[in-house]
Amino acid sequence: MTPQDPRSTDERIARLEALVEELQRQLAARPSPPSDPTLPFTPILGRDGRRARARRTPRASIPWLKWDGQLWLNRLGIGLVLLGTGLLFRYSIEMGWLTPFVRVAFGAAVGAVLFALGLKLDRRRRYGAVLLGGGIATWYITGWAAFNLYGLVGYLAAFLGMVAITVLAFAFALGRDAEALAVVGAIGGLGTPLLLGVSYGTPRGFALYTCLILAWTAAVHLYRGWRGLLWTAMGLAWPLLFVYARRMPEPRLTLGDRWVVQLAAVFAWAVLGVLPLVRRVRLLRAAGGHERHWKYAEGAHWYALVLVPPAATLAVAAAVWNPRPETWGYWTLAAAALYVAAGWALYRPDHRIARALIFTASTLVSAGCVAAFHADALLLAFAAQALVLHWLAGRGGGPSIRWMAHRVFMVAAGWMLFRLVQNGDTSPRRVLADLSVLVAGMGASYLFRGRRAVLAYRYFVHVGLMGWLWRELAPYEGGQGIVTISWGVYGLALLLYGLRSGRPIVERTGIATLLAVVAKLFLVDLSALHPLFRVLLFLGFGAVFLFLSYALHDWWKTGDDDAAHPRPAPP
Repeated sequence: MTPQDPRSTDERIARLEALVEELQRQLAARPSPPSDPTLPFTPILGRDGRRARARRTPRASIPWLKWDGQLWLNRLGIGLVLLGTGLLFRYSIEMGWLTPFVRVAFGAAVGAVLFALGLKLDRRRRYGAVLLGGGIATWYITGWAAFNLYGLVGYLAAFLGMVAITVLAFAFALGRDAEALAVVGAIGGLGTPLLLGVSYGTPRGFALYTCLILAWTAAVHLYRGWRGLLWTAMGLAWPLLFVYARRMPEPRLTLGDRWVVQLAAVFAWAVLGVLPLVRRVRLLRAAGGHERHWKYAEGAHWYALVLVPPAATLAVAAAVWNPRPETWGYWTLAAAALYVAAGWALYRPDHRIARALIFTASTLVSAGCVAAFHADALLLAFAAQALVLHWLAGRGGGPSIRWMAHRVFMVAAGWMLFRLVQNGDTSPRRVLADLSVLVAGMGASYLFRGRRAVLAYRYFVHVGLMGWLWRELAPYEGGQGIVTISWGVYGLALLLYGLRSGRPIVERTGIATLLAVVAKLFLVDLSALHPLFRVLLFLGFGAVFLFLSYALHDWWKTGDDDAAHPRPAPP
């Protein structure tokens, strides 16, 4: 073998170094993906263009409750100032010192002072936004007093003034990057119809106004990602729409008003429940499509964000149309079908949101089944739902779907056991419904791996089957004896299968079943059966037990020998 030329090696190394430098320059020239504070991670690119380790953006579980002594003292101080101003108003009214105009002017002046102090403070000082928010809140209260208490301004002027205050709050919130101001503006803007009185307007007008505020609120959330603003709007929008639908005088709630309020609820569902999910999926794709596991608060936020909008929209629909429970149940099942389709479509782009969507769909299915079905049909629906949820959990649905599947099955199982101790109704529909729970329990036990859960499901099926046999066979003549025979055959089958397959749990279950047969012979059959039938049962089961104890001696002996002298492992 000839030695390699060192000059050719040096040339190859030089070419490789030049290629690496060129690749580094190309990677460094690429723009970094946009970061978002609402996502739990931010990808970082180093100077050499390589992807650095993802670092988590520090975020409090509940930002409004995060401990900060300076900020909380500032909030407490502004609260006491507002309370003191209100007490001063009340005292001046009691003493008759100030005229209504002077009182309103004084309130406006207090708000202006607080607002001016907030403007003079450095933007980087967080409590400047608290003073600004206090000034805006004072103006809201002053406008309410000027219209409702003293009648100094008309409804239109008061309404336009409230809208102007709302616009001012959002403008300074965006300019100073202060979420607190946006929250105050959302509360005041959405609550303006309630502050001024719903009797002065129409459901149609208030619904359209609510849509306008929600559209602006959703736009700000999409731009800034403020979760506090989103939840504030969500906590006010649907209660207000519910009030507009239920508290209006009936003659004024025309068909057009109903449709406008209903469409406003659907619009709120879209901008508060759909757009944030679209924003998350888009940012997740831009960040590379990878995300670490959710913590408890993060998961609670997204699951609630997926669940609350459809549930609230359906509640408003019930308030608008007053449907029959069955009709409302079908609406809910249709909404659940939409969420199942959305979860299926989003599983690859964002499997965590897909799981939240499927969890919401399962919740809606439960509610829809309760409203649409009754008695046997409802029990059959619960059993089928539990089985499907267990299948979905095994197919990537995650722990939340498994949790929901267990809860749905627990409801179905508890209801079935309660039905077994009721009267002896043996109609075909009831028999089918009860058997569906047993089939669902046995089928579900093959869809997960947890030993305790598998045993719990199969023991329930065992007990439920014995109770079902008792209820179905006992009403016949000599039914108690037939029940005892069926229990004995079932227990012997379990015992033989457990011995033959080498499964101690099945063997012990069979022995326990036979002991239950003996207990029933003494506790029930001695007083419920004909004397001759009792004699035959006791003699028959005694002879069977003696025969099996001798006939299966080799099986039990083999088990003992294996325990005392284990077989050598195969080579």
